Amino acid sequence: MKFVCRSILGVDIDKGLIETANWNLRRISRTGNVAPESAKVHNSSDSTTQSCREEVVSEMPNGNISKHEQPDLFEIVSFRSENFVQSTHRYTEQYDTIMCLSVTKWIHLNWGDDGIITLFVKIWSLLRPGGIFIMEPQPWTSYRKNRLVSEVAKENFNDICIYPEKFREILLDKVGFRSAEVITNRLVGSVAGFDRP
Repeated sequence: MKFVCRSILGVDIDKGLIETANWNLRRISRTGNVAPESAKVHNSSDSTTQSCREEVVSEMPNGNISKHEQPDLFEIVSFRSENFVQSTHRYTEQYDTIMCLSVTKWIHLNWGDDGIITLFVKIWSLLRPGGIFIMEPQPWTSYRKNRLVSEVAKENFNDICIYPEKFREILLDKVGFRSAEVITNRLVGSVAGFDRP
């Protein structure tokens, strides 16, 4: 099944964000409002359009079309509060995709260059062969704006040698990734005000 997840694990150091995520999961699961109205699956054979949350249409290896009911979100989505960088938790699973959105700056400011390298190496080790790592690095100007949030951040900011524009090089030359590409620097048609702090 294309783009259908068997499991999703969300990890964040902030317990409050994990509680909010669990609350949102319960709310969405109760109302059944999984996909927005704009997310539709179009079946050209009978000209019907259905919401993604009702059915998933997938192509089987033999070319036949198969319809599957989407599983309950509680069966596939879970959240864990954890300091991923410093955690000694031994993950036994490997993942097809790992997303790291709007956190590299915070890891870098709190744990310095060693923290960012640790993050990249852990992610690489958790990906299945051929897996995808999607990262949203923040620009150096954002680091500068947030460097005074704590003494640790201020100290690490001054000691950082691996700037965000070097992440691609680090992932390829030091960590072990075989390819890296910039998907986009700015989404066309993105909502004004979406730029992260």
